[in-house]
Order: sequence, then structure tokens, then C-alpha cells
Amino acid sequence: MKQEVYSEVDNSTVSPLVQMSLRELVAAIVCGIGVGLMVSALMLIMNKYLFGTVLCRTSASADCSQAPLYSLIVSMVIGAIAGVVGLARLRVFRPLLTVIASAVALWGIEPIVFGMSWYWAILSTMFLFGICYGLFTWISRVRSFILAVVLVTVLVVVTRLMLIS
Repeated sequence: MKQEVYSEVDNSTVSPLVQMSLRELVAAIVCGIGVGLMVSALMLIMNKYLFGTVLCRTSASADCSQAPLYSLIVSMVIGAIAGVVGLARLRVFRPLLTVIASAVALWGIEPIVFGMSWYWAILSTMFLFGICYGLFTWISRVRSFILAVVLVTVLVVVTRLMLIS
């Protein structure tokens, strides 16, 4: 006996976006808020107790003005590592693209943050990281990697221009 095999052809088209539920988007935003809390707390603690203490020993030290920048750099690197781990555990599509874009977009926030009192600095950093993680997670759903990188790059430039002005 000969068996006939029939194959059904799937005529449906593939969506240009990877599906993401509202719950997944909210989880990415909450992860960004957590990273923002970590970054801002580390930045304030390192500025006060580590870099501020080491670089501002003498009153005429020119490096003292760089202490907030150094604390931001170290805390952003630690936050980026935590963000990649958090987004990967949430199974977000392209977590590294989201984290790199958020870190580059928010790289120069120390003049904004250090002009506020500590509680407003923490809240504003949490808000900015939450918005960036949500935005870049949503944009990186594009299936074409090159198109996703181009869109993310444009949004990073727009975000940087908004923060600078």
C-alpha cells in the first residue's frame, strides 16, 4: 500500500513585528525602573563615599568636579549588566539592544540629576530608565535587525537632544 502525503501550504504572512503582550511591556518597564533605582542609588553613594572622597581630598583638586561623572560611568555599567540579566530572564526580544540604547540615551544625565535633591534624583532616574526600557523594548521587536538598529539609533539621537536642551 502506498501512503500519500499531503502537505498544507501556509499562506499566512509573517508579521514584521515580534509579538509582545502588554504584560511583557510592563515587565520591561518595571525592569527599567529597577535598573534606574540601582543606577541612581549607586551613583549617589559612589559620588559621596568613593569618588568624592578620593578625588576631593584637597580643596584645590581639579579632579573633584569629575567625581559625579566617574560615579555615573561605574553605576551605568553595573546597571547595564543588571538590565541585560533582568531582560533576558523576562525573555525580552533583543535585550542587549534595549540596554545599550538606554545607556547611550541616558549617558549624560549627571548634570540633571546632581542638580536635584536626592529623592527627586532617584525618582527622575527611575522614570527615565523605565521609559527608555519600555520604548526601546517596544521598538526592538522589529524582525529586521538592521531596521531595528536604525530606528533605535534615531530614537537615541532624539532622546539625547531632548535631554541636552
